[in-house]
Amino acid sequence: MSSVDDDLENEIIEGKDEKSELANVVDTLLNDKWGRRKTRLAKRVVTKLSTIDTLAQIYDVKFLKHWIQVYTEYVTSIDGAGRKEIVDITKFTIDRESKRDKEMINALGRR
Repeated sequence: MSSVDDDLENEIIEGKDEKSELANVVDTLLNDKWGRRKTRLAKRVVTKLSTIDTLAQIYDVKFLKHWIQVYTEYVTSIDGAGRKEIVDITKFTIDRESKRDKEMINALGRR
């Protein structure tokens, strides 16, 4: 066995799992961790919900905590808006990649 074999034998090189931009966006949209950031609340509702949420936190009212979470999720999913966003982003990403591929083919074809 050579010294090169010795150097490579026990070394395992692992690369990071590279996610595409689309995968990151879809993961963010579907991740429950970001639920409050994805809501579509009218300005007049934000103050009321904030007040209810604050009271629920101060007095530890479990029903209100749960209700606020479920209500905001419901508002987010009205008319399938979350799914529509994913579809729109996917279409845009595919169109952008197709355009980039065509530009690359045209650039290479001109050589």
